[in-house]
Amino acid sequence: MTQLARDLFDMPVALVSLIDQERQWFKSHQGLEVRETDRAFSFCAHAIAHDGPLVIEDTQKDERFADNPLTIGTPHIRFYAGYPVRPLDGMAVGTLCLIDHRPRTFSERDLKLLGSLAGQVEELFRQHKLQVELTRTTGKMHKEQKLLKVLHQGITDYQALMSGKRLWVFLMEALRELTDSDYALIGEVMPTDTTNALKIHAITDLSWNEESRNLIDQLGSGNLQLTDPDSMLGRVFAYGEVIIADDIPPPIKRSGFLIKDTPFYNYLGVPIFSGKELIGMYALANSKQPLNQAMLDWLQPFTDTCSLLINLYSQMAEREQVTQDLAKARDQAEKANQAKSEFLSSMSHELRTPLNAIIGFSQLLVKGRRDPLNQKQRRQIGQIENSGQHLLSLINEVLDLAKIEAGHLMLSIEPIAMANVIDDACSTLEANIEAAGITLTCSPTPPNRLVTADYTRTKQILLNLLSNAIKYNCPQGTIDIAATQLSDEMRISVTDSGKGIAAERQHELFEPFNRLGSEHDAIEGTGIGLAITRQLVEKMQGRIGVESTPGVGATFWFTLPLAERSAPSNTTSDAHVEANTDSQRSFALLYIEDNPTNQRLMEDVVGAFPSIQFQTVLNAERGLEIMRQSPPDVVLMDIHLPGMNGYQALAVMQQDPLLQHIKVIALSANAMERDLRYGLAAGFYDYLTKPIDIEQLSQQLNQLLNAAPRKGP
Repeated sequence: MTQLARDLFDMPVALVSLIDQERQWFKSHQGLEVRETDRAFSFCAHAIAHDGPLVIEDTQKDERFADNPLTIGTPHIRFYAGYPVRPLDGMAVGTLCLIDHRPRTFSERDLKLLGSLAGQVEELFRQHKLQVELTRTTGKMHKEQKLLKVLHQGITDYQALMSGKRLWVFLMEALRELTDSDYALIGEVMPTDTTNALKIHAITDLSWNEESRNLIDQLGSGNLQLTDPDSMLGRVFAYGEVIIADDIPPPIKRSGFLIKDTPFYNYLGVPIFSGKELIGMYALANSKQPLNQAMLDWLQPFTDTCSLLINLYSQMAEREQVTQDLAKARDQAEKANQAKSEFLSSMSHELRTPLNAIIGFSQLLVKGRRDPLNQKQRRQIGQIENSGQHLLSLINEVLDLAKIEAGHLMLSIEPIAMANVIDDACSTLEANIEAAGITLTCSPTPPNRLVTADYTRTKQILLNLLSNAIKYNCPQGTIDIAATQLSDEMRISVTDSGKGIAAERQHELFEPFNRLGSEHDAIEGTGIGLAITRQLVEKMQGRIGVESTPGVGATFWFTLPLAERSAPSNTTSDAHVEANTDSQRSFALLYIEDNPTNQRLMEDVVGAFPSIQFQTVLNAERGLEIMRQSPPDVVLMDIHLPGMNGYQALAVMQQDPLLQHIKVIALSANAMERDLRYGLAAGFYDYLTKPIDIEQLSQQLNQLLNAAPRKGP
């Protein structure tokens, strides 16, 4: 009983306590090691003196128990609910009680259910006393033993009965055994708009033809509910009447029962109540024992046990349904998130592929030395590249937001110098600030102080705020960057002289895709930059906000935690790789790419390296043939290829001793974080995304050239 109480109410401690003149001792103690306590400290003694249920939701807020040794010391009682147990003559001799080490609430329904459990404890005490008395006097107790066995098994094996869906059959068969009956059924009352209905959970098979067999199958499965309130069953489940018919005359056997032409000579229908609520019923027929009030009284403990188990069944069914609903919602959310990720990955790939050519050829044309462009052409090409870069930034912002929402954003948190990040961000946007005619000022940053953050993401935050300050500023406006050291964090603010934001709309600034009406003007953007900025700041344990006065300007600020140690005198180092111009070095580069535009772009990029022997093939199969004939130093491999894809080709190379040493660099428009991690884990030497950063690729080629062994004389 106490184990049932712990499971039912999710409590750490459940006790059946008994009180005498000096002490409180425990008939059962689940979750508590001690066997007895002094009555003077006993909570249960208060419940008995109160002569009713006692609930203390927080002992520290109750003057009677705040300084009780059992509250301030072991077992540290913070919650108590006790229900008096009166097994004989209505006298309370103990309680069924629940204890928790933290405060909690206890509803009327909880108290009602605890009372039902206490009633079962009372019955077990009564049955035990009866067993002892009968054993002493006559030694005969077969009938009572059967009842006690049923009650005991129903309580102790309830978990197995519930999990195996055997509860109803167990109760039905127990009823037949206790009453020596041929037939029995048990069901749950289901309220409807008009009258109650009966959902039968278990019924003895009394079918004798196909029609009756189908009826029994439907009733036993719960697919068919009984609704006739005027039948012998209906008077029980509809009105809560007890129906006893100990001598049924022959005409009745063909009316009022489920299966016609089944001979019934007695019948008992008993409603099952929980308090005043009708929750179920059981019925039996053809009992070999007299059906009378004495039988009904003797079955009362069984009826009470049915009430308790039906309540428990309903509660566990509700929990199971909630669990199933949560699991279904989780699965749907995971599928939706997976579909979103796949869509974003696909769209990123499809958009990056043409951008690779647009941005790449634009950069080559601007840097071309053989046929230099005039000023007008350079301006036009610059506009093409800027537009391509803008499209690329929009794609990256959408992917960033998706990664943050999915919890896949990887951060490298370490002590960094905020002054360096500010200088880096300002240098990146220096040309944009000058082009807009804006005056930038930076207040001195607290010297030698570090913050704990991700350098790249902190720079991204500053770039987002500075870009907005440029876009939404006024002509010949100003931007001021300030860093202020607080108690345990540093606050960085970016103040512009723009038109400002009304106070009632400031809360909308950090909502994704909300541009506060700016989507109707000429200012470019998606409206997700600030949403990403806020999430990045919060993921690095910082705060972000805005202060603005319409017509004056706006200040966007964010904070980052201060690091414990001071900044070293030199926190940055620049690495520069000179181009390899040694004509004595011969370097073979194989490019596997099926897109002609990308092939031509790579040819132009590699054209700046006269020592590279460059070859292009359309598919991986042909590339593997060439590698085996004349192994190259490096392979640039597109992932999406006709036939064998890049990963499959890499796997073949890794299994071939002649090709294992060749460095393979992946070039792909799949630019999600998971794509990069997967590519590097698969064994690619590097994973470069499209649109290709020509500077990055050139540096990579320089490093490979310098590391290559000298060939030739």
